[in-house]
Order: sequence, then C-alpha cells, then structure tokens
Amino acid sequence: MITAKNLTKRFGRLVALDSINLEIEGGLTLILGPNGGGKSTFLNLCAGLYRPSKGEIRVLGEKPWSNDGLRKRIGVSFDPPALPKHRTAREWLTYIAEVKGLDGEEVIKAAELFSAEKYLNRKMGEYSAGMLKRISLAQAFLGKPELVLLDEPLANLDLEGIKEVAGVIGELAQKGTNMVVVSHIWRPLVEFADRIVVIAAGRVVLTGTPDEVVPEIEEI
Repeated sequence: MITAKNLTKRFGRLVALDSINLEIEGGLTLILGPNGGGKSTFLNLCAGLYRPSKGEIRVLGEKPWSNDGLRKRIGVSFDPPALPKHRTAREWLTYIAEVKGLDGEEVIKAAELFSAEKYLNRKMGEYSAGMLKRISLAQAFLGKPELVLLDEPLANLDLEGIKEVAGVIGELAQKGTNMVVVSHIWRPLVEFADRIVVIAAGRVVLTGTPDEVVPEIEEI
C-alpha cells in the first residue's frame, strides 16, 4: 500500500522525518508516537500535501503529490477537519463524490456510517467539533476507497462517540478496508489493528503486530 525509502521532511531547520524506511501492507495499520514525533507529517506526505525533502514515498505504487488519479482512489480525514464553514455537509460531500465520479447515494451511505445523515442540510459552521469529525470521516470513506488515511479519528468525540466510531472503523477493517490511522486515543482501535508503527523524533522506533508492540509501549 505504502512504501517509504529514506523519506525525509524538513521545515526549515526542523527535521520532522529523518530518513525513514517503511513498508505498509493491506489491513489496518496504527501509527503511534509522541506529539511532534512526525506521525502527522508522514500521513500528510502519504496524502500528497507535502513533498519529501529527500527520499521517496509511493502510495498504491504512485507518487502522491499533484496526482488527481490517486486522490480518487484514496480517502483522507485530517485533524482538525478541513471543511468549509459556509457550506452544508450535503453540498460538501456531494462535491467530493462528484470529483470521485460517485453518485448521491454514496453521500447518504457515508453519512449513515457515522450517524451524521440528519445533519447533512445544516451549514458546517454550526457544527460541534464532534460533528465536524463525523463529517470528515464520512468524507474519507466515500465510495469504498482502496486506502483510507485517518488523522486522529477519535479526537473531539465523547466516550460514547469514541466507542461508536471505533466500532465502525473496526467493522470496516474486518470487511477489508485498508487503513492507516494516526491516533493518540489508540486503545479502542488495537483489537482491530494488523500492525502498529511507532514514530518518535522523526524515526520509526518500533513496528510489529499489536502483541509485539503494545507490551513495549506499556513499559515506556
């Protein structure tokens, strides 16, 4: 799904990712690590928002930046959600669906996944942080993409919402949806994960199955 070779990303003097090598296969991969460790930078490189400073990254075999064809094949949810406040959720999701060549039924299906269908006709500037998260997640899963990239999917949700959304992500993973998930709230997702990658100080410091990695994390 994703291959990174000597992948480096600098922002001025700050080295956010430092020559990482990583292969991510199908299934659900959790990316964990401390704040500022490079997790979200890696996800943004996968989504094509950043270009590498050095090295290379391939997503579904392609360079992700300036790649409209690849964008139709993947789904992305950022944190905080990048959603237009003066448009309704239905307008926004319909726009994304049209870009991907999907029909309006896919909008309803995606919204229903995250219990957001009754809010579709309200402008998103009126939404709570939790509802914005649900719409962002619905956007990511429009049309059954080949790969979904999720940045903090459980952030800004209450306890009931965390349980619900984690359950939906787990069900989709079990049905074969490929996902890469960055999350500080990771315990509700561990049971669904095929592998865990830990990124800290711009480097991959641990990788393996949940059974292999979780005990190492708990000792830190």
